[in-house]
Amino acid sequence: MRKRQEQGFTLVEIMVVLLIIGVLVTLALPSWMGARARAQARTCVANLRQIQQAKEAYALVTRARNGTPVSMNDLVPTYLQEEPRCPAAGGAPYTVGAIGSPPTCPTGLPNHSLNWNGD
Repeated sequence: MRKRQEQGFTLVEIMVVLLIIGVLVTLALPSWMGARARAQARTCVANLRQIQQAKEAYALVTRARNGTPVSMNDLVPTYLQEEPRCPAAGGAPYTVGAIGSPPTCPTGLPNHSLNWNGD
């Protein structure tokens, strides 16, 4: 009688597969992190644009002049459904600023700013 040998993976084969997966993850991780940072920056700029548009609508309705201070309480819920928050700053609130000045992001990152030209 012949003994039947069990077919399976050896420890060396499993370790090689894990090594290959580890190398692939190491190569892909910076790409994923960069994509995440770019998405957060785009979301932040979109939020800043919404705040700026809400400020302009508020200024038109209330006939506020440049330099008139505006708070988020003036904009929510009439001009914005809810207070937007920066995804990169852990949900920190934006600084609304006065009429005529753009809102600012709490992170202070250069790609988290609004260059408002009315478009």
